[in-house]
Amino acid sequence: MTQTRHLIAVAGILAAVFAMPAGATAGPPTSPADPADQVVVRFRATTTSDERAALLRDLSLSVIHRGRTGRNQVVVAVGRSVATVKRALRNDPRVEAVAPNVQRELTYDPASEPEFPQEWGLHNVGQTIDLGPPAGPVTGVPGVDVGGLEALGVSTGLTEIVVAVIDDGIDFTHPDLVDRAWTDPNQPGSTVHGRDFCHADDDPKPAAGDWHGTHVAGTIAASLNGTGVVGVAPSVRLMALKAFEHSGSCDGGILGGSDALLADAIDFAASLHVPIINASWGGDGSSTVLDAAIAESGALFVAAGGNQGRDLDAPGVDFYPAESVNANVISVAAIDQRGGLANFSNFGQQSVDVSAPGVNILSTVPGGYGWAAGTSMAAPHVSGVAALLASQDPSLTATALKARILARGKPLAGTSCRSVTGRLVNAYRTIVGDSSLALPPCSYRFDNAQVIGSSIRIVVGWPSGTVGPNGISSYVVRRRIGTGGWATLISSTVSRTVRTPITFATATNYGIRARDNLGVVSDQADGPGVIAKLFQDTSSQATYAGSWSSVSTSTASGGRLHTSTRAGASVTFRTSGRAMAVVGRLGPANGQAKVYVDGVYVRTVDFHRTTTRSRVVVFQRSWAASGSHTIKVVVVGTAGHPKVEIDAFPVLR
Repeated sequence: MTQTRHLIAVAGILAAVFAMPAGATAGPPTSPADPADQVVVRFRATTTSDERAALLRDLSLSVIHRGRTGRNQVVVAVGRSVATVKRALRNDPRVEAVAPNVQRELTYDPASEPEFPQEWGLHNVGQTIDLGPPAGPVTGVPGVDVGGLEALGVSTGLTEIVVAVIDDGIDFTHPDLVDRAWTDPNQPGSTVHGRDFCHADDDPKPAAGDWHGTHVAGTIAASLNGTGVVGVAPSVRLMALKAFEHSGSCDGGILGGSDALLADAIDFAASLHVPIINASWGGDGSSTVLDAAIAESGALFVAAGGNQGRDLDAPGVDFYPAESVNANVISVAAIDQRGGLANFSNFGQQSVDVSAPGVNILSTVPGGYGWAAGTSMAAPHVSGVAALLASQDPSLTATALKARILARGKPLAGTSCRSVTGRLVNAYRTIVGDSSLALPPCSYRFDNAQVIGSSIRIVVGWPSGTVGPNGISSYVVRRRIGTGGWATLISSTVSRTVRTPITFATATNYGIRARDNLGVVSDQADGPGVIAKLFQDTSSQATYAGSWSSVSTSTASGGRLHTSTRAGASVTFRTSGRAMAVVGRLGPANGQAKVYVDGVYVRTVDFHRTTTRSRVVVFQRSWAASGSHTIKVVVVGTAGHPKVEIDAFPVLR
């Protein structure tokens, strides 16, 4: 069957309104409520329907949405604050969790580019993709893919393995998806392939304008049938759980993509013991209701990392459920065909687990095929890999699936230190690999109390590698200076830090390999490139306050020092970096200074020494990633030896 290939032209974030399921109203009729006044209550599994009704009646709460099982309900109370309602519900033993009814959004990227003719995410041979003006042709980097071609040579998955796609529906009339539909085993011979939680029926097909779920479905499991595209796991089944809709109105004030509908969808998948759930959506703010549903599902919950281009580790920045602390959640960033983190993708060394292809992804859409970009497109690559692994060993738990997927990813320099693993998910390694793997170096700081010259000593650190069946006996540390080649810095160390000099103004990279007890050495995991810069005491980025003098001396790194003996005199140095330090001169006339970092007192530094010593690192501070920071040095005015002498400010970027 020939179908037209369509281009997805995305204008904005999908947001929709949903209808309240029939029979969902309890108590006196209410008009649609402001979503800000809606509260989602999740009852305990042991609470009966009569007990649920009694509690809501006693609290005079109106139900505007009741989920399929009744455990998740959306309630409002006229004349009382949301805080009061939530407090009353939380204090009741019949209630498991209470949260606002937050609306989530599907995570695709609005800057999707057209005319991408190949599935580079499965097999990247360095093909050229013409993105059109202004980018023009872009040539990929061979090997930046999920190892899909190699994995398909081993397994296409089992039809018994089901992946639930919580999205805006799946077009199961599509020739690449018609054979992939899960059918409800409780209704033999039926055409029930999931559930529509938007309209409370068993027909989860996409509405007009909806394509997102169909695109996601194709990446996971488009059939290997000589037509169109192929998914990562083309023999597994797909369960369509519709909780989003692009257009249409809703009864009862329930919004499409709201937590009540999403919790219902998760519960539905859990009731049928589905092992993998794809969640290509999210939004700001966590939810105890969703957290509870996810935890109880028992499924590997694959969550898109979000498309705001933000560091999810930063204070006050979040995207949920990608940041859920549940052990069965795996969060996914997006990369492009050259192996770089997509410019729209969220990231986080503690918050995002792994990366997958998410730029210019060709997949199924209603009526044909289309291209799209986003962490929504990255997540289904991981779901497909999980489906292959579950097909290989159906007894694996969600946490075991997650651990193996993360451990067997491919080290990727472009995401090094920007996710938990710094790796690109890899289907082939996941289902056949069993060796130990290294994680990239992500910790860089200056060594304290050293004397600097044309170089400065830094401490490079890396996490413990992933242990294979033969264990890890040692690590190999390699270094590349400038544009030169890689060279071995240390051939064997059992430590996970190394002290090494780095020349100022010279870009340097470090890579780690793990050696197992049989002597097999893993692939190299590269850390981000770093460069050390030295700002002199006279730099415009150093601001002096109080009484200071500038003196010439051949022993200083730049030929001059700033000195002060006045208590309260200060110097503030401002710049951007991942590590910063203060270099000073020590001597018998010198005393103490207080040091503040980003406005917070850290410690008091002693510049006193019985004999003079120049160009000494007296203080250093480092961070997980590069950012804007200040270091302020305040003279204490030590009795008898009050002088403080400032030489320079090293910075590692």
